[in-house]
Amino acid sequence: MKRFNLEAINRTLAEKNAVERVAYGLERFGQGAVLLSSMQKTASVIMHIFHRLGADNDIVFVDTGFHFHETLSLRDSFMRKYKLNIMTLYPKLTPEQQEAEYNCKLYKTEKGQPVCCAQRKGKPFIDYMIQQGKQLAFGGLRKSEGEARANLGILSEDPRFNGYRINPILDWTDEMVDAYLLEHEVLTHTMHSKGYPSVGCQCCTTPVKAGEDVRAGRWRHLREEGEEGPVYCAMNYSDGSGI
Repeated sequence: MKRFNLEAINRTLAEKNAVERVAYGLERFGQGAVLLSSMQKTASVIMHIFHRLGADNDIVFVDTGFHFHETLSLRDSFMRKYKLNIMTLYPKLTPEQQEAEYNCKLYKTEKGQPVCCAQRKGKPFIDYMIQQGKQLAFGGLRKSEGEARANLGILSEDPRFNGYRINPILDWTDEMVDAYLLEHEVLTHTMHSKGYPSVGCQCCTTPVKAGEDVRAGRWRHLREEGEEGPVYCAMNYSDGSGI
């Protein structure tokens, strides 16, 4: 793994805009840099920046087998409109094979959900990074999302694949994200306008009610009203995943 002075580099990156941060990662890591896309608004921003920079690096999308049709449609639309190199990864097991192996639907139980997310999201991504020798993954995490993300640096280590993560819009607000998408007329997930500010797997995502947190619709079935439950899928090492 390349060794960097993270404190010094993050001071430098803090003075750059999002496009410059993406350009920095592409220049330093070359084809060893990829973008991990969830097809959320933030991913739309960074995919569009890849398009603006003419980057032909891999954009990695993990098809869990449980995605909304609209999510897969957005992936295909980005490929057609922007000619991006979007690569779809798949888990080792189909949903049916996984259910047979564990003798249950993992996502329906509190103990099973982290296993399901690890097997169907984290493992395909990490295996790809290791097998392909990639050293850097761009992402769309932001400090305003709270939890561990509030303390992130723009560049951080990800020991799961012995490499790094860059979140080029880490310091952006929701308003900045929306303004960029509007200014550049970027494609976005159609379900954002239907009460889904955060879109995950169909079996684990519900609309958000007025006054609720933007992630309240994720894994609602695993918590009682007013109780705490899963917040993130553990796809990102910085969320404390360890997968």
